[in-house]
Amino acid sequence: MQAEQCLPYSFVNRLQANEFRRVESIAHEYCYKKGDYLFTADQSDRSIYIILGGRAKISRISQLGNELIQWFCMPGDIFGISGENNLSNKVYAQAISDCVVLKIKKVDFNQLMLNEPRVGLLVIDQLSSRLHALGDMVLYMASDSANIRFIKLLQHLSESYGQPRKGGIHIDIPTTHQDIADMIGACRQTVSGIISELKREGILDINRNGMYVHKPEQLTNRLKH
Repeated sequence: MQAEQCLPYSFVNRLQANEFRRVESIAHEYCYKKGDYLFTADQSDRSIYIILGGRAKISRISQLGNELIQWFCMPGDIFGISGENNLSNKVYAQAISDCVVLKIKKVDFNQLMLNEPRVGLLVIDQLSSRLHALGDMVLYMASDSANIRFIKLLQHLSESYGQPRKGGIHIDIPTTHQDIADMIGACRQTVSGIISELKREGILDINRNGMYVHKPEQLTNRLKH
């Protein structure tokens, strides 16, 4: 099965046809329902995952029991490559919609990268991008107000996952106010207040189908004030 429409920079979209066939030849396809865990922190099956359809989130649980979403996986994304499913990392992958994924044994994927060095370079690019995004998250959580953290999160989600729609940007990721609060280190009530303000200004709509940023340029303007 080919991945559903994926973002231009996704791992699968950057594979050449013969490389994707090599990946498929060593993979097994699995289906997950919304809410299912693809893996949990107490699993160590040493597998690589490539999402072909649906959405998933990668998260950690803090010592206080709070969830911190680290990033989202969209069609074409690869994950499991940095040890996310090792016991010591306390990382979870959960479907936030019905998902179809390819699952590959790490030993087989490692051999594939030896045989196809360009695949390994694409993996490095993916890891570098995630490290950069996580570094930005740590920086603005340490230095910015909740309002600014929310605006920067919207910008990040728009740049990383957004699709242009009629003068705005649609972020096709179903999220709750609590999800957003966990991502920016704020309480849900604070996030709900910020969202209400942005809705009144005609900048943002959010529902079970994702988020729609109507005036992306105004997010930048708000950072200047």
